Amino acid sequence: MKLSVLAVGLSALALVSACSGSTHPRANATHGATTGISAPPSQVQTPTNPDRLPNPIQSSIPVGSKTLYTGSGHGAGSVRLPASAGKASSVTAMWTCAGTAKFNITAAGKLLAGSQCGDGSGVFTAKVPHANMHALVWKFSARNSVIWRVVITQPPGN
Repeated sequence: MKLSVLAVGLSALALVSACSGSTHPRANATHGATTGISAPPSQVQTPTNPDRLPNPIQSSIPVGSKTLYTGSGHGAGSVRLPASAGKASSVTAMWTCAGTAKFNITAAGKLLAGSQCGDGSGVFTAKVPHANMHALVWKFSARNSVIWRVVITQPPGN
């Protein structure tokens, strides 16, 4: 009986050792030179789910602002803004995205805003003036590997 427990223990030890080999994505983490204990990685972990991205609204929006759209996803997407957006002097798009490609917001084939994604820690803001609000269907274009969160607001009094 002790032999089988020992075999199970050795198998688990071999599994742990195999997982910490050089092919593991965090194998290049910095290690403490004097203690031999690995330091926590200094790089931000890239989220793999849109719900784990930070909220694109980093500061409070002005009192009386109207949220037109809040959503998240991956790859391409779209939103139909309410008619009030077409009458507003401007709307503001705030987004965050993670992935190795760009995230663009377009309307009627015209680029309204965009950014290069990264580890998901960046938050982007674009004020879209009334002159660009002719089309109320906005498209989000990105590769399927890109995850995103978007909030679109309309300022007060519009």
